[in-house]
Amino acid sequence: MPKSRLGKGLEALIPPGEGLADSDGGQLLVAVELIESNPFQPRKDFGLGEMDSLVKSVQAKGILQPLSVRDMGAGRYQLVAGERRLRAAKLAGLKKVPVYKLSVKSDVDLLEYALIENIQREDLNPVEQAEAFALLHSKYDLKQEAIAKQVGMSRPAVANYLRILKLPAEIKESLAGGDISMGHARSLLALPQPALMQKLWKEIMQEGLSVRQTETAVQTLTGVSRKATGTARGAKKNAPSAQRLSFLNHVELELLARLSTKVRIKPKDDTSGTIEIAYYSQDDLERIIEIIIPEGDQELVG
Repeated sequence: MPKSRLGKGLEALIPPGEGLADSDGGQLLVAVELIESNPFQPRKDFGLGEMDSLVKSVQAKGILQPLSVRDMGAGRYQLVAGERRLRAAKLAGLKKVPVYKLSVKSDVDLLEYALIENIQREDLNPVEQAEAFALLHSKYDLKQEAIAKQVGMSRPAVANYLRILKLPAEIKESLAGGDISMGHARSLLALPQPALMQKLWKEIMQEGLSVRQTETAVQTLTGVSRKATGTARGAKKNAPSAQRLSFLNHVELELLARLSTKVRIKPKDDTSGTIEIAYYSQDDLERIIEIIIPEGDQELVG
């Protein structure tokens, strides 16, 4: 596995001789319809406002930073990094985009390259970053130390990201949307029960609590929860138990690894709830269907 390239710029990802020139002396130009999306793209949220701004920039100045691709043969390519730029190019009506060809041989390398590039550009929200780390850990059996080395972080930092996946779904969505910070999330994780996390999270949202105020509230709630008997104060009567939520978090991570896409399990109580599986293109949907439904049964949903 390649050593960490973080902090050296995207050009550090390109092996010597891999950036091919066209007749005009630039990078290789490839038709947009010949480039398929990266199925391991860690970024899932592409804000409409951001995309609108990027589309206008592309229309005015073109694609300034080449996309990174790997050669899939038969004249087709798979995106390694540059999902936003590819989407913007299509929306702007560009027929071709400049690319670098990378020597990416395995899916784990593909995920690593995309993850590193997104971290460098600060394009990932904390939950997307955590899900990418979880995928590297659960699907490719990378230890926290190895992940930290690859992305240029400390092992405790990677561990903190992985821990936020244990938060209830609505709090993770709030963190992904920027309504609360990583500091808030780490403080909430110190609470022993999901019901207490949700109770304090609502206070953060309603009263605009700072991280320091949240830490103080956690200390207070932790003291109360030690004295309380039965269900923690603030918990809903039929809310899922802590043991059940722990199990569902584990299942969520397993589905994330198996399907290579964002999965959300939203329990209503200990026996019911919903599962949301995200897909980002028709090809992505078909890929997920092939995993979930045996080949002989796919005609039933065709």
